[in-house]
Amino acid sequence: MTYSPERARKHGQELTIRNVVDFAHEVRIHLHNAQVIFGSVTPTPNSETGSFRIRPWGVTESMAIPFDDVSLASPVKQMGWERHRAIAAAQQAGIFATARRASK
Repeated sequence: MTYSPERARKHGQELTIRNVVDFAHEVRIHLHNAQVIFGSVTPTPNSETGSFRIRPWGVTESMAIPFDDVSLASPVKQMGWERHRAIAAAQQAGIFATARRASK
């Protein structure tokens, strides 16, 4: 069975995102719609569902994010509480989205 280059790229992208989500507790998720979510990944018993659960900072309810909706995932480095609280407040207000930087 041969894979198309597009399917192979998509599969590699999902594996990369799964690795970040599986090993990092605090993550930054960039969605395809230019929304950015900072949050804590919550463990899920069945990771074969095609999605993962994250609790955005400043929000009490966790949410399911399909791997297909994610364009970039990265672990969050340790940061000061002031920055953490500012991000949480922006997410709680529902205004936290950012444009991507231009590629080099």
